[in-house]
Amino acid sequence: MTDSNIQLISTVSEDSKLVLSLQDVEVPQPGADEVVIRIEAAPLNPSDLGVMFGVADMSTATQTGTEHSPSITANVPAKVMPSLKARMGKATPVGNEGAGTVIAAGSSPAAQALMGKTVAVIGGGTFRQFLRANVQSCLVLKEGTTAKEGASSFVNPLTALAMVETMRAEGHKAIIHAAAASNLGQMLNRICIADGVDLINIVRKPEQETLLRDMGAKYVVNSSSESFIADLTAAIVE
Repeated sequence: MTDSNIQLISTVSEDSKLVLSLQDVEVPQPGADEVVIRIEAAPLNPSDLGVMFGVADMSTATQTGTEHSPSITANVPAKVMPSLKARMGKATPVGNEGAGTVIAAGSSPAAQALMGKTVAVIGGGTFRQFLRANVQSCLVLKEGTTAKEGASSFVNPLTALAMVETMRAEGHKAIIHAAAASNLGQMLNRICIADGVDLINIVRKPEQETLLRDMGAKYVVNSSSESFIADLTAAIVE
């Protein structure tokens, strides 16, 4: 363990400023069913960008703070301030998921079993050095899997799975995905192929078409192509 624990914080102030800063926070101690994870990798998801920058005008961003505790300050347009009322004056930790090594564990058998393991974790505030988490929020990575490889084990995979389950729950038979070459899109493509679900993949570049077709995608249409509407209609009709 260490005496230092730096965390990324986003705060919206009443004077229409958003401040993104690195702050020293307390080094956590685990409860009975908790572990402390040394975060070694964390992805930057769109949901993280929303917390970090909100709807601030980043063209007004300036660096402030100190060398040890730097910060970025940007103006928030007055018209959107009412929508940020719940965040006003609250230091909001950034980061939805990540991965790292368990360096301390609580007394329960479940917690002790994770000691020294490389785990993925979800639950918020992962853009920090040391994170305390309940064992139920942790996923033990397969031996040999690095923290970087396992850092995106929750947000995109669960989103892709939820898209398929929502399709089924609402009685639909296929999915049209407009961000098909993204990491999420590639995961959704693999799931749909495995489950026999028709997926129409919309991309913007020829190399993205090649990427998905090489993965086994059946329907790939390019929105930058002159034949896009015809290709999309043909895929839907088929």
